[in-house]
Amino acid sequence: MTLKHPHWWDQNSDQPHKLSSSAKRHTSSSHIYEYAKTALCALGVSPLLALKALAPSGLTTPLRAKTDFIGLGISSDRGDANQIVEMVEELGVQRLLLRVPTWHIDRLDTYLEFATKFRNQKLLVNILQNPERATDLHSWTTAVETIITAFWSITNEYQLGNAVNRSKWGYRHVGDYLTLLGHTNHLREAFPGIILAGSSIIDFEPLATLRTLINCHNYKLDACTALLYVNRRGSPQSRQFGIFDLRKKIGIIAKLISVSNKFDSRLWITETNWPLLNTKPFTPNSGNPRSTVNEETQAKYLTDYYNIAWRTGYVERVYWWQLVQAGYGLVDHRSNKVRKMPSYFAFKKLLSSSECIN
Repeated sequence: MTLKHPHWWDQNSDQPHKLSSSAKRHTSSSHIYEYAKTALCALGVSPLLALKALAPSGLTTPLRAKTDFIGLGISSDRGDANQIVEMVEELGVQRLLLRVPTWHIDRLDTYLEFATKFRNQKLLVNILQNPERATDLHSWTTAVETIITAFWSITNEYQLGNAVNRSKWGYRHVGDYLTLLGHTNHLREAFPGIILAGSSIIDFEPLATLRTLINCHNYKLDACTALLYVNRRGSPQSRQFGIFDLRKKIGIIAKLISVSNKFDSRLWITETNWPLLNTKPFTPNSGNPRSTVNEETQAKYLTDYYNIAWRTGYVERVYWWQLVQAGYGLVDHRSNKVRKMPSYFAFKKLLSSSECIN
């Protein structure tokens, strides 16, 4: 079932529309104050990070099954629900991520009906903030409590917020997000055993990540989530600034988590993918050849990404975003047809009992 979204939501690429340059504000006193706090945090923690860098290892995860490591995002408004269930079962994936927007708290029955179809999988609910009311404390806490209450019989895992370092998602800066996180401690009393995840920084921005990990706000989260895309650099082995490939990026985030005063030592990558050539308007970027790939290359990069993340020993889970999406997913849904792309079969191969992650 297709749900109606607000005017600022791009339903083709599943994200808010890009803001015009005039709508972005980066030089207010609030921004300057936030940047100063980020800089002071980085300076204060740099000696400890230097010592950590010399250590033989930082954050590590225990040995785990592939089905605990390999996750997949799904959507309730991307095709026939029963067909999605069949594909999830065929792939053999056990960990699923479902986005639940706060602007749809009056439509939670639709999301619940969809979620309950996945009886053999473990669900992480990603609670999306409303960009129009992202800094409204009452609106946010009410929506979060309502969503958790609705899904509590299904799952105890919730990611708070998404892409919080991008202004089109509603926050002026990361400090706005931290203010809201400072009002989440009551959730542990209301929902004993709940697992709360956050940070939710998109792309490789270690200073923004550090700001969420070390600060004086009053919250404690169980896992650090990263929306760690690398598609603008090409393959996972490509180096940003000539230095940071995927392995090094993960290592740096792991080191930051190891000195955090707000998070337990768990790292979840809750979004990654590669946008596909010739898929506008479904691709989330410009669609230019330099930042998109063909289907066969996407399948290779998917395999490489999971192998690299697994071998670091730092990552507990990686969720591909998402199953059915012509612009970057595993299944092309255009023309009301379902076509499983090469990445679908690469994902299935990773999970198959006869194949191992290297």
